[in-house]
Amino acid sequence: MKINNRLAGIEEYHFKKIENLKNKLIKEGKDILDLSIGDPDICTNKKIVDEFLKSININGFNKYPPYEGIKELKEKIIKYYDERFNVSLKEDEVLILIGSKEGINNIIPAVCNIGDSIIVPNPCYQVYVTSPILWGVNTYKLPIRDVNNYLPELNKIPESIAKKSKMFIINYPNNPTGAEANDVFFKEIVKFCSDRGMILVNDSAYIEIVREGKRPISLLQFDKEKKSVEIGTFSKTFNMTGFRIGYAVGNPKVLRELLKVKSNVDSGQFLPIQYAATKALDIIQSETKKNRKVYDERREKAKNILKIKNIEYYNSEATFYIWCKVPKEYTTTEFYERLILKYGIITTPGYSFGNLGNGYFRLSLTKDLKDIDKYLNQIEEF
Repeated sequence: MKINNRLAGIEEYHFKKIENLKNKLIKEGKDILDLSIGDPDICTNKKIVDEFLKSININGFNKYPPYEGIKELKEKIIKYYDERFNVSLKEDEVLILIGSKEGINNIIPAVCNIGDSIIVPNPCYQVYVTSPILWGVNTYKLPIRDVNNYLPELNKIPESIAKKSKMFIINYPNNPTGAEANDVFFKEIVKFCSDRGMILVNDSAYIEIVREGKRPISLLQFDKEKKSVEIGTFSKTFNMTGFRIGYAVGNPKVLRELLKVKSNVDSGQFLPIQYAATKALDIIQSETKKNRKVYDERREKAKNILKIKNIEYYNSEATFYIWCKVPKEYTTTEFYERLILKYGIITTPGYSFGNLGNGYFRLSLTKDLKDIDKYLNQIEEF
């Protein structure tokens, strides 16, 4: 049997492997705390769930939705960007997605031909690497490092690479490091991509998960001509990972091509989920404040314990991740296995995010504060 040979370059999704390992250990009676995958443990707000249930009674709820998303949700996203970021959007500058992961995958063929090239960070959320492989697109993996606060050093990109690349994918606030981009960087990269005719895409999945008191930043605040695209999701902001609802905003030409891809591979998201997302944006102020309080407490607790244990980490104030260094006497795999087998703590080994993640591991703060305190305190000092 002949299959797509591009799949030979893709392994099983790393979180599927972790899930399999976790289930095996639980069956064996091991007491486990899973701090690997970024799946929030906070309940979805009852108002969002009630809106979902109410929408099932709408006439035609079971029909195909509009391919581009319902007008009500698009209008709420337009309002959100105006009030939150002072960014004006038109209806053709908003497209509803079946989660941001789907949008990241489908924007590749919307912009790139087979054999084209794009630039992605290293380390990174590996969908930026695997999706291009699926579509026959090459990636230039640009190192991002602690010394530069995990921001791409644009002057280190060979001009030959920059000129031939069609797209540059970034992700701020950043997974896996928790790093944040600033105004200066966004202005610089917008100009860098614009000068070279590259489409800049920011995966803004964690845009609202920043320390309380800090302002969230959108790429589009610094791209007045809207040559870029920002992809967002309701998963992290509203604890709606299973709902699978997101959006793309920005360049209308790119969004038209993205819609062309989507209309040929999916039929849009279930209407009640779109109505639930519309309700979510009505309560965004209270929801983000509540979530930030939870993650701020967990982040502070985890950092304090890691400091006592002499485990180094990148001192971020965004996302619900902490990017930690593996103690020098261990390899990444050895330490990952030690945390599981001795302490029952599942983390994500850094190499899951690319070769430059080797020597690191990622903690996800998506478990109760008491559990984080209990399990991390059991770790020995290094």
